[in-house]
Amino acid sequence: MINCVIVEDEPICQQVLLQKLKFHYPQCEVLKVFDNKDDAISYLKSADNIDLVFLDGQINGGTGLDVLAACEGRSFEAVFVTAYDKFAIDALNAAASYYLLKPIRTEDFKRGMSLILSRINQSNTSNTILVPYKGSYTALKYDDIIYFESDGAYTNIITKDDKIVSSKNLGHYEKLLPKEQFKRSHHGYIVNLNHMQLLTKGRTGTIKMVNGTEIPVAQRRMQEFMQLFNEGQQ
Repeated sequence: MINCVIVEDEPICQQVLLQKLKFHYPQCEVLKVFDNKDDAISYLKSADNIDLVFLDGQINGGTGLDVLAACEGRSFEAVFVTAYDKFAIDALNAAASYYLLKPIRTEDFKRGMSLILSRINQSNTSNTILVPYKGSYTALKYDDIIYFESDGAYTNIITKDDKIVSSKNLGHYEKLLPKEQFKRSHHGYIVNLNHMQLLTKGRTGTIKMVNGTEIPVAQRRMQEFMQLFNEGQQ
């Protein structure tokens, strides 16, 4: 999960960013939206889990550059989004990651996000995922998760010690999880490959997980899982 903050004083522009992120980059979760300098600075200086901040050039009480200057030693990436190209040189001199001119063209947005997410992914060593439910978030380590189970529009996440309910569907997690560790075995399940114990094959199959639960394997996925088990035994 990529944690984002939007600092923008125009409601229409706030919605444009929110919609583009939701449609093109569902792995990006917008935690807060601010329309003024002081509240944005206060939040960003106290938060330690922010990956990406979108900053308008001019906001209530100051500028996006003011916000960036106040966050010394920041670890987040910063993208300036403004209608005035005169901010470009100052933004880049302030070590902004990218600069977007309003109105935001989708092609430019995707080009910038591709570069930024690559940088974030390279520096992200937390090996955790944030699970949303009713406005709150639970941080789970990948290694603690045994499997994901679809429950309609929700997802049950089974860990070594607990069961967490998420308000996101299974497809949401399939896009976010590291593919070298998690695989979809069935339309209703994603399993942690590190926690599989036994594969029973037939026309379809089942996987016995470390907690004793048996997870179905769809017929079209059997060959893939058989190969994974064979590789694990070598």
